[in-house]
Amino acid sequence: MQGYEPHTAAAQFAHPPRSGSTTVARVTTPAPRRQGRRSAADAQQTKALLLSVADRLFAERGFAQTSIRDLATAAGVTSGAIYGHFRDKADLLAEVIHQRITSELESEAIGAASDHVQTLTRQATRYKRRRRLRALLVQGAAAAQTDAETKAGLRAEQQRHIDQWIAGYQRERARLGIDPSVDIEAALLYTWAVELGLGMLESVGIEPRRATGWADVHNRMARSLRLPPE
Repeated sequence: MQGYEPHTAAAQFAHPPRSGSTTVARVTTPAPRRQGRRSAADAQQTKALLLSVADRLFAERGFAQTSIRDLATAAGVTSGAIYGHFRDKADLLAEVIHQRITSELESEAIGAASDHVQTLTRQATRYKRRRRLRALLVQGAAAAQTDAETKAGLRAEQQRHIDQWIAGYQRERARLGIDPSVDIEAALLYTWAVELGLGMLESVGIEPRRATGWADVHNRMARSLRLPPE
């Protein structure tokens, strides 16, 4: 039983009984456990479980087709536990997408040892690894067409990443050799639109035949950012 600790005989009976006397048990009350740290750890574990289950069900069944009850059943928790971590289903979807973008794209962000050409080419070569991310984005985009809360949540999530990417490229523009006339925001929206567009094509069974060909096109586009306007 949670919170229960067995006592030793010495703790229960501090002194042996005298002859003719009544045995009096001296029971020591256990000190209360510190629940704060454990409760926080349990909460994080539950949140991680919910994100994992939502990631799978949203991509496989569809965002609109998956209810809060479905998520609770699959995770083995109550619906109340979900609302204890997320405002609604749209909030959960936004967090799932955020985690995948962070781990699958931003973990390979441009650093001092690489440039945008290498980064974009490498990410294009590995496009198959991001199939689920694109599936989630397509599900979210479809739901956002008719649901204002989903639209607002995904817009805020996407804008957060886009703003971060723009700031990074602006900061590194000189080192990367990007021509001063290039509109960084337009370039980033273009490359991100290609990623999202691939997700739409994949949903109907169309995708690049060769990863090398897909990567080559991204390489050419990335190198073109260094060219002056005609």
